Formats: sequence, structure tokens, C-alpha cells
Amino acid sequence: MHLDQQTLAVVMIVFFSSTLVISAGLVFALRAIEAGRLWAFGHVMVSCAGLALAVSAAGGAPHLGMAGAGAFVVGWLLIYRGVRVYYSLLSHAGPLATAGVVVVGLMVTFAGLPDGPRVLQAAVYGILAMIALATIATLLRTGRGRRSIGAPLVLVSSLVQLSTLLAGASHAVTQAADPHAFTLFFIGPAGSAWALALLIAVLLGLFGFTVMAMEQIIANNESGARLDALTGLLNRGALDHSALGLVARWQRDGQPLSCLVIDIDHFKQVNDTFGHHAGDAVLREVAHALDNSRRASDVAGRYGGEEFCILCPHTDEHQATALANRILRKVRAIPLPGRECFASVSIGVAQLRGETGSKELLWRTLFADADRALYLAKQQGRDRYVVASATLEDAPPPALVRVVSQIMAPAPLSQGQG
Repeated sequence: MHLDQQTLAVVMIVFFSSTLVISAGLVFALRAIEAGRLWAFGHVMVSCAGLALAVSAAGGAPHLGMAGAGAFVVGWLLIYRGVRVYYSLLSHAGPLATAGVVVVGLMVTFAGLPDGPRVLQAAVYGILAMIALATIATLLRTGRGRRSIGAPLVLVSSLVQLSTLLAGASHAVTQAADPHAFTLFFIGPAGSAWALALLIAVLLGLFGFTVMAMEQIIANNESGARLDALTGLLNRGALDHSALGLVARWQRDGQPLSCLVIDIDHFKQVNDTFGHHAGDAVLREVAHALDNSRRASDVAGRYGGEEFCILCPHTDEHQATALANRILRKVRAIPLPGRECFASVSIGVAQLRGETGSKELLWRTLFADADRALYLAKQQGRDRYVVASATLEDAPPPALVRVVSQIMAPAPLSQGQG
């Protein structure tokens, strides 16, 4: 299929008008994440550039075509930066912004030269091809192991763009000098077929980037529903859910499972004396210490208030005491506000034994054993750990039994606490 220049210009105007409307809407829809904002703004720029190129092709306005080509490069630089942000790589904001300024500067410099349009056309094709190649390399290098529906679409789009842009660059270099050559920016050696292929690649990329952004928004929402907003550890509901899974695994394979219940000592005094902002800061520091002390396989969560819990799969209570010692040392290095003293915690350690019953009952029993040991650690002077099995002969006081019963009342797993 071959379209004449005027027909192709009309197709481009319709196409980029549509993508401009879509991209403008995505600016608001994807504003919650940085990568989504970059992709949306980048496609707004690309759509505006495409409209300028289409008008240039229809009306023979080479200067407008050059401006559009420059905006096209800037738009794809924004999109490429969004890819790097999405994969938590250095965004290179400064170098990419400099590259955009250089491109625009070259456009202005070469605009008045006799052979300027042809040289710039080849240069723009080459620059866009390098951006597409960099995008492909980033997707292949960092996208492995990260399941996504949108990333393969972006990869295919970038591959199509790379092939068409390289062909266009080669054609621009070899074609005869023409002061109006830039009005044919999207037409490669095979005519409109290359132009339409590139337009399809742009649309496929827009769709793929949108899917990737929505996947990240969904992942962030799911993560927010599982994490405690203050400490970043699992919340009560997520911790209960993870605990039931670990208990079920214990029932299947019999590997040891231990639990640490941790409470910040004298935390109420910090809140009452220095205010809740100071208390929140202490909570965050203690949570950070817990997170840095645990192993990758351990599950840490905030159970409520100033109380935390760590579940240690494939770990007996003796091995769990090593974790308790690490936690005690790290927390002792956390300064408390307003005076020359440091934080401390009390820890109860318990191991799931050979009890029978449902996984819910076993989890409540394990937590109650660790909580009873925590109570004894408080009674013995705080800033220490107590192992539940070493105190089995000591019956807990009645008040403790009532407190444990209230704490361990089953809570819906879909609701977080703390």
C-alpha cells in the first residue's frame, strides 16, 4: 500500500490528534507514579510533534517540520527516562535534558543551511534509533524476572521503531538534497508503509507503557494494603495471613517455626513527654532495626501500638535467640529524644511445638506463648529476651491470661491494624 503525501499527512493528523487526547488524559490518570507521569508527558510531546510534522508535510513548511522533529526527540527522551525510573535505575535527568537542549540547538543552527534539512533528518532518525536501542537494552537487562504484560508490548514497539528508524536514517543520508525534504520525515525508502509501521509502533508503545504504569499502581495499592504506613513492616492483617501460611507449612513438613514478640520499653513515657511525633520517630527507628536484623526468610510486622512480631521459619527457639540478641544490640543504639539515653525492647521467644489443632489455633497458641515470655521479660527488668520453654513451669498471672485472650481474639485477615 502506498499513500501520497497529502493523504499520509491527513492520516498523521488524525492519528496524532487521537494520541494527544489519550496522552492528555493519561497525564491525570498516571500522575500517582513518576514513571507514568514521564511516559504521559512524553507521549503528549510526541503527539504534538507528530501534528507539527503532519502539518509541515501537508503545507510544505520545513521550519515547522524541524520544530516537530526536535519535539519528537525530546518526547522520546522523556519516555526513556520513565523506563529507567520504572526499573529504579538512575534517571540521568541532567544528561537527558542536556541531550534535548543540544538537539533543539542543532535544529536552530542547521535550519538555514542549504543542505540542513537532509542532514538534520538523518541525525534525528539516528538519535531516535539510539533512544529505541537504549530502551530495548534496558528492558532486556532489567525486565527479566519481573512479570509484566505491558513490557513485552513496549519491547516489540521499540524493535519496530528501531528497524524503521535505521532504514529512514539510511535513506535520508543517500537521498538527493531537497530543501523541503524534512516535510517527508516519516516516509522511509518504501514510502508510506514505513510511516504506517512507525505510527503503529508509537500506538503499541503508548498502550504498553500505560499497561506498565497501571500494573505499578495496582502493585503499589496491594503493597499499601499489606504494609503498616508508619513503619513499612507488614500490618496486623498481613502478618496474620503470613503466619497462617507458615503454620500450614509447619504442619506439612514439620520444620521448626519460632516467633518473637517485641515491645518497646517505656514507650508511653516518650509519647507523653515528647509528643506523638517523637514516638513515631522511635517506632520507625525500631522497625528499621528489626528489618535490618532479620533474615530474608523471616517475616516481620507491626502487631499494634509499640508491639512487633517476627516469624522465623526453619528456626528453633535457640536459633531465634541469636536474632533476639541482634535486635537488642541494634535497638540499644537508638537515641531517645531530649536526654542522654537510648531505646530498649523486651522480647518473648517461643517455638511452635507438637500441638494439634487448626492452623488458626496453633498460631494463636504460638503468639500467646511468645507474649507470655515477653511479659516475663518485662517483669525481670526489660531490655532482655525470655524463652517461653524455659518458663513453662511458671503459670502466668490471671491478669495476663485476660490480656492475652483479648489480644488474640481472631481478627479478619482482610483488615490491617497498627
